[in-house]
Amino acid sequence: MINELYRDAAVDSASSGFSFDDEVMRQALKNIYSKSFHPMTDIEENLFNETWKAMNEATDKGFGIRQPVDPDYDFYQELKHNNAVFSAFKVHRAQNDMAAQLLDSEGKLKPFEQWSKEVQPIATHQMEHWLKTEYDTAVIRAHQAADWRQFEREKDILPNLKWLPSTSIHPGADHKIFWGTVLPVDHPFWKSHRPGDRWNCKCPLTSTDEPCTPMDGIPEGGDDDKPADGLKGNPGQTGELFDKSHPYVEHAYDGAEEAVNKFLETSIGTNVPAGLNVHEQRKWIENVHRTEEKLKLEQGKLMTFEEANGMKGNPHYKEDVGYRENCQSCVVANELRRRGYNVEAQIRIKSDSRNIPQQLSSKTEWAWIDPKTGERPKKLTAGGQYWDRNLHKEKAKSAAEMKKEFDELTKEAGRYHLSFNWKGRSIEGHIITAERFGNGGLRLYDPQIGKIVEWKDLKKNIRTEYGIRLYRVDNMLINEDIIGGIVREASE
Repeated sequence: MINELYRDAAVDSASSGFSFDDEVMRQALKNIYSKSFHPMTDIEENLFNETWKAMNEATDKGFGIRQPVDPDYDFYQELKHNNAVFSAFKVHRAQNDMAAQLLDSEGKLKPFEQWSKEVQPIATHQMEHWLKTEYDTAVIRAHQAADWRQFEREKDILPNLKWLPSTSIHPGADHKIFWGTVLPVDHPFWKSHRPGDRWNCKCPLTSTDEPCTPMDGIPEGGDDDKPADGLKGNPGQTGELFDKSHPYVEHAYDGAEEAVNKFLETSIGTNVPAGLNVHEQRKWIENVHRTEEKLKLEQGKLMTFEEANGMKGNPHYKEDVGYRENCQSCVVANELRRRGYNVEAQIRIKSDSRNIPQQLSSKTEWAWIDPKTGERPKKLTAGGQYWDRNLHKEKAKSAAEMKKEFDELTKEAGRYHLSFNWKGRSIEGHIITAERFGNGGLRLYDPQIGKIVEWKDLKKNIRTEYGIRLYRVDNMLINEDIIGGIVREASE
């Protein structure tokens, strides 16, 4: 069935250098053979990770890596989540096809070497040849999804779409009837036919203000022109590079849907930041689950700046001095709220050495773990002192120099924590948040008092000889060992 579906997709491959990790396959075969999981009710993680990695790489190549400030970031995350669904169904089929060969004609378990040799054609076919075709098509479909999102945004200026001839060296005949068709973005024709609805299709679609094709000139197409199984949906609208008409899903083996749902429920999250590899993504997801257990609440939808703030993270500010000296827990509460956790900051008790917010006052980065290193995030410094060779002494950098270094250290879009010492006070300091946008814009916010901070005001109150210490937090794991002492479920 799938061989027939993918028959014409090998022409003009887009996947230069694509390969499946042999070591991953060997480990997966060992797991299937040792029955360390049930192939009907579970998903083999090694095969899943490698498949999902390939699908996400194809998405990044075609759609582009998107940051949280990008208007298509949520859609990008949806694509990756649906890649996980597709990957899990694919793996369920492959693992069962291989597990079906475990026993000989007498019902006895075959020796591992014999069995692994016999299933190698299945592994090669499904996890290399088929996956290569899926990767190629995913790149194309992801690019088309990005184009469609842009078409929707620009339709007031360029209201129509034009179907262009295929760029393939050997174009098929199935789409030629549609070449040159011009119709509005919202025309129902595009729900039935569009570039990318055939495997490895390379017909471009472009926005235009050219006049539309007359009604009596709109091609209907025949049975051979209908979308192929797995490609019937518009990925720019559904967030699925492969829809549920794909044989992996439509003709899945018994138990597949239950196995996939169980696996995804415990293993895959939708709020994983960009830039992490598959293993780091799994770390992130596990961290989310453990944080939910520690806080006894579930992570919800990502919050906007407005939803997260307005003193919602420190509602008891006026009730006790400990809530007016807890900036170190307020910034953590603010970041968790942005991630979808409905929490508020805990009180700081200076007289209690066991109080976590009190301990954080001297090591604010303790709340976070870098998923790449397993260590606390490294603090960087903007401004501070330097050695003046002429005066032979240390000298503080100017506010302008501090700002220049700050902008360089925070040039990546994301959220940061900034700590500094107050001018005119011996050791007292403060910590606030900064959000850098994709267009270079900057928003400084003090979650302890619920106010946006202007740089011109901030620089007047900073002891420039110490500079600003900073680190990025939106891509950091939560230190679940102490998070329960920093924040709690919001009271309102």
